[in-house]
Amino acid sequence: MASSKCKFASEGESERHLNGKKYFLEWLILQDHQTDVEVYLSEIKRQADILVDGHTVIEYQCSTVPVKELRQRTEDYLMAGLCVHWILGQDIRMVKGRYYLTAFQQAFIKKGPKLGYYLMQYLPENNRWTLLYHITMDTTNRFYARAMTFEGRVQLGVIKRAVQRIKYASFYVKRDVAFERQKQCYFYTRFKKQSTFLRDVYEQGYHLQYLPMEVGVVLPMQFRVKTPAMEWQFYLWKSFLRMLDRGDSFEVTGVMTLFEKHVVLMPLIWDEYRAELCLEYLQFLCKQGILRADGVERYVVLQQMKEVVNEEARFLDI
Repeated sequence: MASSKCKFASEGESERHLNGKKYFLEWLILQDHQTDVEVYLSEIKRQADILVDGHTVIEYQCSTVPVKELRQRTEDYLMAGLCVHWILGQDIRMVKGRYYLTAFQQAFIKKGPKLGYYLMQYLPENNRWTLLYHITMDTTNRFYARAMTFEGRVQLGVIKRAVQRIKYASFYVKRDVAFERQKQCYFYTRFKKQSTFLRDVYEQGYHLQYLPMEVGVVLPMQFRVKTPAMEWQFYLWKSFLRMLDRGDSFEVTGVMTLFEKHVVLMPLIWDEYRAELCLEYLQFLCKQGILRADGVERYVVLQQMKEVVNEEARFLDI
């Protein structure tokens, strides 16, 4: 692959981005890695922030840009046989033990076997790395997460060994679904009164507040799609699950087709199997005694989801 090292700074570059690149360059060189900054890769017509050992690209992103641009860059790097790591260079707000992540910042979240959902942040002002891992959704842009911090002078091997010691875990979230249903009803009647979804609900003779309590459940993967849980779960229930009787069985493919029809995906930097959210929902229904898994990708109906008759408070373990 032909490449040439360009000038250190780019036009219009922020001070944080410039200082971040300077840090990465010096940090990696001190650890005996061949490192170049602002490298033009002629084969794919891309300029990488940092090229390490000729095969790894580090992109340090401080400004908010369309995620599709970052995804296209990633695909180009991978097509050229390069490994790519995206490091977030934006501040993350934390309030009362929860991290507030913008839609753009959520695009940096990746999934690993031990780390679960995670992202890596570096801020040159305090010369510190932060690894957020086991990220679990609370609400739309609010998350629980564990954090591991490293001083800027840390050796790469120290970070790797610390990460290897992490064991997979998830946050336990107990949700008051009756209260969440009240919030959902208020949101739709206040802000989404003219939405296609609400029109579909009412035109077909349903009322939002009386839908089964198993509809509208926020699952751990929900933040990977734009479509609210209330909407895609309503269509799965109305068009598929409601039509089945006790003892009926079905293949996952039928549900999955409906799920993909009604769900709009969140833009991400990396490829991710978002249909896993649908499987997560079926597993949740098994836990609630609605379904039972019957072999691989097949389920049996144990009981139908019932529309709400009264509004007794219920808690569901997600």
